[in-house]
Amino acid sequence: MAAKRGPADPERRERIMAATERLLLEHGIAGVSHRAVAREARVPLGSTTYYFATLDDLLDAATRQLSERYAHWLRSWGEKLGEVSPAGLVEALADLVEDQLNHSREELIASYELLTAAMRRPELRASALLYAEAEYAVLARHTDERTATALVQVLDGLLVQSLVATSPPSRADITVPLAALLTPHD
Repeated sequence: MAAKRGPADPERRERIMAATERLLLEHGIAGVSHRAVAREARVPLGSTTYYFATLDDLLDAATRQLSERYAHWLRSWGEKLGEVSPAGLVEALADLVEDQLNHSREELIASYELLTAAMRRPELRASALLYAEAEYAVLARHTDERTATALVQVLDGLLVQSLVATSPPSRADITVPLAALLTPHD
């Protein structure tokens, strides 16, 4: 019996995903098409449609990949945080926001663009919500469930507003709303 032949290019799917992510980060959703991804990944056009039949399939996979990478990073951040007071959590979250705005701006923009696209494309919703679910899971270990939910919403608001603002937020712009939730009587 002859051995089964494997794919001629076993890393092709990963190259397609990497190319999709590069295009998302550089050009946004408008820059992603099967043809553009195939060109960027240096694969035949048919390869992109083989792995991802529709553009939404490709965007969903990219959303999931970005969200899973963020979730892994955020879980690591939460573990390093350890036990922290509410005031300490305010400062740690402010550091997190500043770090994301300064070092992960393109990823944030792509994530929020994909989240916005999910409003009109139901097939993207589950993957788009992974971002907020990861934040909630980490924050719920440091606060109660209601506060964790509110923090996710405040963090999203802070990040989105900061991404469109003409200047970065001040430390107080970040800490005041967080402190209102975490240390309301201090």
